[in-house]
Amino acid sequence: MALCKELIKYQDRLYLLHDKIKESHIKPENINDLKEYWECDIVLKQKNPVGEVYLLFLNVIQEAEVIV
Repeated sequence: MALCKELIKYQDRLYLLHDKIKESHIKPENINDLKEYWECDIVLKQKNPVGEVYLLFLNVIQEAEVIV
């Protein structure tokens, strides 16, 4: 089984990307509702090199263990 989601390190914690949405595609007052609906722990803004801003909906990885 392969992990098909992006992992993001932020403030010494590891997060699993739930979804990435252009900031222009969601009303600011709906961000928290979507965060709660998807049961995400945090939402971050990411700006790409051409200036587009994305909202990253993330879930914290509580504990990870290397098996092999």
